[in-house]
Amino acid sequence: MRLTRAMSRTCNGANVGTRAAVAGAVLLGMTLGNACGPSPTPHGPTASPPPPNVLLVVLDTTRADALSCYGGPAGATPAIDALAAESTLYRAAYATSFWTLPSHGSMLTGRYPSEAGATSETNHLPEQVTTLAEHLAAEGYRTGAVVRNPWLSAERGFAQGFEHYLEAWRDDDGRSEVAGERAATAAAVEWLRTSIDNVDPFFLFVNLNIAHLPYTPPEEVFHRFSSRDWPTARLARLRAIEGGWAHFAGALPLDAEDFQILRELYTSEVAVADSLVADLLDAVRQPGALDRTLVIVTSDHGENLGEHGLIDHLYSMFDTTVRVPLLIRYPARFTPELEVDEVVSLVDLVPTVLDTCGVLDADDDANAGMLARSLCDGGHGRREAVFAENGRPINGIRLLQRFPDFDVREIDHEMRMIRTDRHKLVWKVGRAAELYDLIADPGETTDRGDVDRELRNELLDSLRLWVAELDTTLRPGRFSSRDHESLQRLRALGYVE
Repeated sequence: MRLTRAMSRTCNGANVGTRAAVAGAVLLGMTLGNACGPSPTPHGPTASPPPPNVLLVVLDTTRADALSCYGGPAGATPAIDALAAESTLYRAAYATSFWTLPSHGSMLTGRYPSEAGATSETNHLPEQVTTLAEHLAAEGYRTGAVVRNPWLSAERGFAQGFEHYLEAWRDDDGRSEVAGERAATAAAVEWLRTSIDNVDPFFLFVNLNIAHLPYTPPEEVFHRFSSRDWPTARLARLRAIEGGWAHFAGALPLDAEDFQILRELYTSEVAVADSLVADLLDAVRQPGALDRTLVIVTSDHGENLGEHGLIDHLYSMFDTTVRVPLLIRYPARFTPELEVDEVVSLVDLVPTVLDTCGVLDADDDANAGMLARSLCDGGHGRREAVFAENGRPINGIRLLQRFPDFDVREIDHEMRMIRTDRHKLVWKVGRAAELYDLIADPGETTDRGDVDRELRNELLDSLRLWVAELDTTLRPGRFSSRDHESLQRLRALGYVE
């Protein structure tokens, strides 16, 4: 069965209902027509082009401004910068959550985390949800994935629809993080090279986890981005940080120079990620292959690097953690060298891919509850707002209980976010709602909620309406992993006890 046209009742006039009445004023606005070129017009039944291949690359933990093409450090990402010159680049793309599992759940299903059932409280993607891989496999696509983050394990439901699913964090004993990432990329390159000439189109999903804590770039790369020769012991201490909870609890003090070193280590990790993207792109740069491949490069979330006194990405909905890069290359449908400033959401990737691949069906209402929409919709229903959410951070609560001086009640609640072109409201459910003016205050340093109460209340009402209209009929229980190797890896990343 094919996916519905947008991407929901909010995106076309054929299925007007409660969702459109409640959320339409927030979710829809003027029409744009600039990011997607028109579909080729066939001159007969034999003139339709074959469906494109799809390469989706998720650079885990990579904030938008880490890339040079988004204003990041010069020379850090030459391969991605070159791709950007051939792509539509979205300057205000937002993840649906600030960490891996729920954000990937949205990217791979076209549903917000609580709709997909992939949340901080469930810790998995339920099998009842249809994934992008399942949609494309039903259309005759060969499907493969290479993933480096153990939250994306087959056990947790993320292999649904994939014929080939390589959990590339396994067998990492004895090799460095960089070596593991390079081995995973080599496996993805080999899969691409064996798939390009196949008569059936392919979908390859690649998750690279190099930019995640701990930051352990090769010395030769770090020397390119370090501002001075830092003391060896200090570098070793910062390289060993596995997660942000100790710092969050006040047990790991860091000063301005520590944050500077962490930024330089992180930039070095992103530079390594860029070299891996270069390898993936080289694999599809065979004559004619690249232009018939829909290439998407994005991230699941960003990273704090001293902003607001924070590191890591958990429990933060500042732009440092939810604004992500998004580049889409497919000249037949997406305009090269175009930069889109309007807000877009990663929940839109599924309908965007299916639309580009020609497998959306406007008459099929099977998924009419989706709030996602295609970015290549011809009419470009403009979003006036994007949203993010996170359930109760069960894993974080348990980790913070190790610090007796920290009151875990400070984080024991859900979080929601609404982001318009100018403003952002972050709602700590049952507690405060913080309002930021991102034009006057791009660093989100001043909560204007008490100054502009009318706007705060208006955005809070819109956010509450959005929450009320989410389809949360799927309520899976909390998942308990039995995969010792995956759990051990998650502990090494600072995610679980």
